[in-house]
Amino acid sequence: MRLTAKTILLAACVLFMAGCQAAKKPLTQPQLLELAKGHDLVAVFPDGHIETYNGRGLGPLITHLQKGDLKNAQMYDKVTGRASALLLAYGGAKSLHTGMLSQEAVPILEKYHITYTYDKQVPYILNRSKTGSCPMETLARGLDDAQTAYPVLKQGFENLISSGYSGQ
Repeated sequence: MRLTAKTILLAACVLFMAGCQAAKKPLTQPQLLELAKGHDLVAVFPDGHIETYNGRGLGPLITHLQKGDLKNAQMYDKVTGRASALLLAYGGAKSLHTGMLSQEAVPILEKYHITYTYDKQVPYILNRSKTGSCPMETLARGLDDAQTAYPVLKQGFENLISSGYSGQ
């Protein structure tokens, strides 16, 4: 097996992160950002277990929530709108760093005591063609309870995917 510099760096990061988690210390923001490179969603659990996901929209979050919760996890989410915030709250996430945060997500994060940091804040998340609001953000506007929001958002996302949504 040929080891590339990228493979060696990734292995070093994983070992470093595992060492930090063995002491049950949360990752620092730079450590979380290093781990998040190349991923759309990262969950770091209190026991040191790390899960990474790639995919569009709410797909990675819904995929994870179908298998388990996010109880007290440190999260990285590439783009976080109101729908994502509701799903993070439903899963029990403790903290979040996101590349882009919609102002519509803030009240949800605060209601559920999810600490958050972000690189950029926007009024709302745009659809893929940038002609209006993301359909999931629009669907989530009327929702503020994470428990009741989960099945609505899951079904809305599944409907969007099955309809062949192209971003407009």
